[in-house]
Amino acid sequence: MVKKTPKKSTVFSVASSVASSVASSMASSMASSMASNIAVVGFGFLSLVGFAAILIAGQSSFHDSLITTNYRVISEAGNLSVRNFQASTAQELDQIFEVERYEWPPTDQQTVPPLILTKLPGDFAKIQDRKKRQNLFLRALLPIVLIENRRIREQRELAQLLFESEPPAQGSVMHNWLKSLAKKLRVHGDLTDPGVRAKLLNRLDEIPPAMALAQSAIETGWGTSRFALEGNSLFGQWTFKRSKGLEPSKRDSNATHYVASFPTLRDSVRSYMRNLNIGHAYGEFRQARAMLRAEGNSLQAEELVVHLHRYSQRGEKYVADVQRMINSRHIAFLTSVNHDHVEPQLVVARLGAKPSRK
Repeated sequence: MVKKTPKKSTVFSVASSVASSVASSMASSMASSMASNIAVVGFGFLSLVGFAAILIAGQSSFHDSLITTNYRVISEAGNLSVRNFQASTAQELDQIFEVERYEWPPTDQQTVPPLILTKLPGDFAKIQDRKKRQNLFLRALLPIVLIENRRIREQRELAQLLFESEPPAQGSVMHNWLKSLAKKLRVHGDLTDPGVRAKLLNRLDEIPPAMALAQSAIETGWGTSRFALEGNSLFGQWTFKRSKGLEPSKRDSNATHYVASFPTLRDSVRSYMRNLNIGHAYGEFRQARAMLRAEGNSLQAEELVVHLHRYSQRGEKYVADVQRMINSRHIAFLTSVNHDHVEPQLVVARLGAKPSRK
């Protein structure tokens, strides 16, 4: 059984270069920017380019209602045009993906649809074809990971824009948003202090998709575990509240933990990302990620996973297992895809060509 830190509970991006250009032409194009739509994986997503207007949210020249509208769009970004769905059987799930022309691995001409599977089909563990089960599991999970990453990315970009401008006025919508964000991320102190701001951004960043998929595949046995099927638990997180989890069948007699359960698969992904972003055990991981950012490098899964030796009681052996999974033919192609700088009016993720088999 994998032991996690006791306390755990976190798409649609606008590239920073575009945010600055929007800010410079805000006077003439703000209205159209706010209403613009972007085609994300074949669906219409409300453009969040307009949130660059909030760059100067503390200044009196912007009407409060406009600021409030922007704030609401940002806050609810994770729910825009995302389709939640259920599949009663694995066959039905596969058929839904076929209709969307969503294969694994996606080719260089395909995109990942914004489909959020709420729960794995009850017969998922009964899929006899191992390769089919693995591919179906990854197809189900990747959109959720990308969507949650994009939600984090937009919050991070908004926080950066606010930090680069005059501090929002006390009591303003954006000031309250920053305070609320800091509280959620367990960041204390004056948000005008550079150190406090750096800590907030350190805790508000994405998780490499390849790493998330690899850990989930290991923790759930490719979606076949009781915890995944009954509790939507994808990452083996622990809880010490009986009402919040399932009891492991092989738990030590003196152990009191449970494997955390979640209302949906998306809730499990969000909790996992929050765990890595605020958990005391993962400070080393966050520092390494921040260093990659500072150097202008993409977040490489294989490089960052070495800092998760405290994720499991198995320590370095667990890290080695995750690294092997990341480099497997199922997931390796994701490591060559840059998810950090997607153009604002393109898709959630444009994935690379199929990798050569190892």
